[in-house]
Amino acid sequence: MGQVPAIEIGDFYGADPARRQAIGRAIGEACATIGFFQVVGHRVPADLIERVRAVSYAFFDLPPEEKERYRPPAGVLLRGYTPPETNTLSRSRRIETPPDFRELISAGPTMTGREYPEFPGARMFYNPNIWPERPTELQPVFAAYVRAMEDLSRDLMRLFALGLALPEAYFDGKIDHHFGVFHALHYGARRDPPQPGQLRAGAHSDFGSLTVLYPPEGGDGLEVMSPGGEWVAVDPVPGAFVINIGDLMQRWTNDRWKSTLHRVVNPSDTAGWQGRRLSLGFFCHPNYDADVACLPSCLAEGERPKYDDILAGEYMRQKIMAVRHVSAI
Repeated sequence: MGQVPAIEIGDFYGADPARRQAIGRAIGEACATIGFFQVVGHRVPADLIERVRAVSYAFFDLPPEEKERYRPPAGVLLRGYTPPETNTLSRSRRIETPPDFRELISAGPTMTGREYPEFPGARMFYNPNIWPERPTELQPVFAAYVRAMEDLSRDLMRLFALGLALPEAYFDGKIDHHFGVFHALHYGARRDPPQPGQLRAGAHSDFGSLTVLYPPEGGDGLEVMSPGGEWVAVDPVPGAFVINIGDLMQRWTNDRWKSTLHRVVNPSDTAGWQGRRLSLGFFCHPNYDADVACLPSCLAEGERPKYDDILAGEYMRQKIMAVRHVSAI
């Protein structure tokens, strides 16, 4: 846990600008060293988190043929149900492994499918949610959680701006039409051992601006690559969210902040394979047309940007399509 610091953000909601700046600097230091941190003092109600966990388990307990009814149609991403072994996250690093052993039920903010008509690639991301009929309480509970995650992500992006010596609202206009998504990530029990090289989630960096993860107690397999190149198990503070930045934030900061490799490893013994793991992950992807170019505070005099400018949505489309199996697109 010493590698992934816990940062109290409660004072961000107060009136003292000096305290807000101090929290931003602490977050900036964590993002520059390991790219991960934990937040306590957030405003997400504990009872909402528990309700989301309960309805997620109820959904994943449904018969496989019923869950299959909620797979998204061709050309739709980040919505509905994703069965196990249909994604391989290591492919984002051009490493071929057996597919990841996890299933997802995904939802985002309310969308119509008519957003960003000038960008054909946006049609994959801006679509209405696909809600299962059972459990009946899943839709309202997920919708409430998505709103809470949007609020927390906005606050964290404002703290990012402070940590980068930018105006606090610098990123507001880059996430006001975002295509972020909430995944309930279920790593189910299995009777047989995994294939050689198969993990619950292969080593990868996240693609967007930031991730807000509520892991199970003890982390239960989540590992982060340390600055020294070693895998470090994450032991979450009770009630804390684990936050990490994604590739787009690393590009924005010209590599000053790190989009760090992480993975979810398998249980170490046969008995552990019978256990289940449920994580709640919200992935804050910017607006499709947000220009990801080197930030002015991250370019020293005489220095050149390390990356070409790119639209956030185009980068995300390329990365997501790389990890999906053709049969799942």
